[in-house]
Amino acid sequence: MPELPEVETIKRKLTPNIIGKTISNIKVISPKNFVGNKNDVIGKKIVDVNRYGKVLVIKLVNDKYLNIHFKLSGQILFAKDIDHAVFKNTIPFTGGNKMPANTTRVIIRFSDGGGLFFNDLRMFGWIKVSDEPLAPKGIDVLSEKFTPNLIASLTEKTRKPIKVLLMDQDLITGIGNIYANDALFLAKIHPQRPSNSITGQEIKLLFNSIKKVINDGIKDLGSSGADEAFILPDGSRGNHQRSFLVYQQEDKPCPNCKTKIERIKHNGRSSFFCPNCQKIIRSASLRSGVNQPLF
Repeated sequence: MPELPEVETIKRKLTPNIIGKTISNIKVISPKNFVGNKNDVIGKKIVDVNRYGKVLVIKLVNDKYLNIHFKLSGQILFAKDIDHAVFKNTIPFTGGNKMPANTTRVIIRFSDGGGLFFNDLRMFGWIKVSDEPLAPKGIDVLSEKFTPNLIASLTEKTRKPIKVLLMDQDLITGIGNIYANDALFLAKIHPQRPSNSITGQEIKLLFNSIKKVINDGIKDLGSSGADEAFILPDGSRGNHQRSFLVYQQEDKPCPNCKTKIERIKHNGRSSFFCPNCQKIIRSASLRSGVNQPLF
């Protein structure tokens, strides 16, 4: 699933190619993947491209928006000639490099002959037409509002596992399984630690670790993991998978102590961690927001 660095990379790569383009037609191949009246955006010019958490938002004139959520396997591809779209790389899940493909769900055509292909193997992703951006409720990790004090306020009253809390898009937006695993490793915090057992010093370290892994992911143009579901709008791959610390590194040596990385399942997701560097500390005392000031 594309996380903040992947969607941010898509936004940055897509923006110079589609700003100023006018939508001339939208072909909805899979109604499940398109919500709203396409006629509300046909004939309208694209004026901006933004990102809210994991949601890509294309702004059109007269305050109309195309909101795109990639979910597990969504992809967006840009072609200058939509009728003869051939990419340099094989597009994952399609077996070829030509569009449209068997996974193409929506085709957005521009008046100059170019356009976008929205692919989605599992068909969980969506494009939604709206009168305002469909932004998640949580605080974006690239926002100035994302601070150590915010993390402290979210963790102090819940025993929810810290990894689950970090991935709750109603609290913090943009962190998914990849970056949650690696951030917790850098902070030396076990993914199943109760959130209210995290100390003030650990919160500061966790904050810095989150910022580091997210910014590294953006610098590397995102992560094309084992399934290579994530691709850039030109069909190329991201590079951050080469820098994974513990994510998808099961049985490989820990970068710090050489202990084998372990994988566990909880809340339906795989968590990767070093059992030596990230001890669960089951007897940890719960933090008291009254008796133990954090900052």
